[in-house]
Amino acid sequence: MALKIKESFDTNIILRLMLKDIPGQCCRLQDLFMRANIQYHVADLAITEAVYVMESNYRLSREKIVDGIQRLLLFPGVNYNQELFRRVFPMYLEQPKLSFNDCCLVAYAALNEAEPLWTFDRDLAKVSGTAKLLG
Repeated sequence: MALKIKESFDTNIILRLMLKDIPGQCCRLQDLFMRANIQYHVADLAITEAVYVMESNYRLSREKIVDGIQRLLLFPGVNYNQELFRRVFPMYLEQPKLSFNDCCLVAYAALNEAEPLWTFDRDLAKVSGTAKLLG
């Protein structure tokens, strides 16, 4: 079995895949996925930045954002922090007072057994269940 080549996506690739708003770039993305023996790595930061852009610039609902990102992450050969986002996506959908980044921080603290998550954010402390207000 041939060794897989590892490559990465940046935030713009995620956005183009989800939004399909620039036809020429979408065609080039299809070509990218047609290549054999490639494993694509997606950094946590690229996902969080894509969510921020989709919320703030495109005003997409949380449901559309999560659905789109989850579909992207199911592409064959896409590797990402499954354990983190398996926790983040439901929390993001269920807790409208928490930002996507807050959800990531709560999940990250839990995964690393580094709780409580100290904060000055009252909503985060109240809603998360594991964050504690400092002060």
